[in-house]
Amino acid sequence: MSEVSFAKSFLATLDKRAIKLPADHVSDAKKYPAQSPFTLPRQTHPFPRKGATSTASQQAKQKTVTATLKPMRGSGETITVADLTLTSTIHDVKTSYAQQSGQPQDKIKLLLNKKPAADLKTLQELGVEGETVEFSVMVMGGGGSAATTPAVEKSEPVMSAPGSAPAGGDDKMEVDSQTPAPASEKALAEADGKASAQGGTVVEMLKGEEFWADLKGFLAQRLRDEGEGDKLAKVFREAYGKRQLA
Repeated sequence: MSEVSFAKSFLATLDKRAIKLPADHVSDAKKYPAQSPFTLPRQTHPFPRKGATSTASQQAKQKTVTATLKPMRGSGETITVADLTLTSTIHDVKTSYAQQSGQPQDKIKLLLNKKPAADLKTLQELGVEGETVEFSVMVMGGGGSAATTPAVEKSEPVMSAPGSAPAGGDDKMEVDSQTPAPASEKALAEADGKASAQGGTVVEMLKGEEFWADLKGFLAQRLRDEGEGDKLAKVFREAYGKRQLA
């Protein structure tokens, strides 16, 4: 075999083997073959423009809504709040109602379709679409003053200091003269009269409609269902009526 044929066979054998590159090898980008630029295909459904979204929000702000606030009690006054928009919050509605009715804002609860409405929710988020909306108003505590409990006066006995006990009969008569028996009997009689008056006040409160309306509103708020709160309040009232008959 000549040297030329040996060199050719040796080079052919080397070409068949895989090329191994060192770990620190860096390729030169200038040696890459030239490629034509790639153009992305045109979208069949383009994204909506930002202008359309802003136009919808502007229309929501321009649309006026009139809210009718009707108390859960029949004796309350119905108040109408105008000049509202779909972006108005429940807090704004409660503020307007408190200014017109004079009720404390922190005790006012609004219900939409028998469900409590959060203060940070907007009318649009609650699903209001028309120009009018009706809320049910629930005032916690009835908006009235609580019944005051009469204080019962108690007469405390006079205690003598240790080591200074009276030795004679004159000091004993002086202690008796300071707290005479008729005065103590009078205080006990007044206390009994006030206790009976307090009991009469509780009975009158349970006979009135205001207490049961407050109980109905409290149960509706805790259960978040006006119907269930009404049923439970009726059960309590029937149980109280049976107890009075017994």
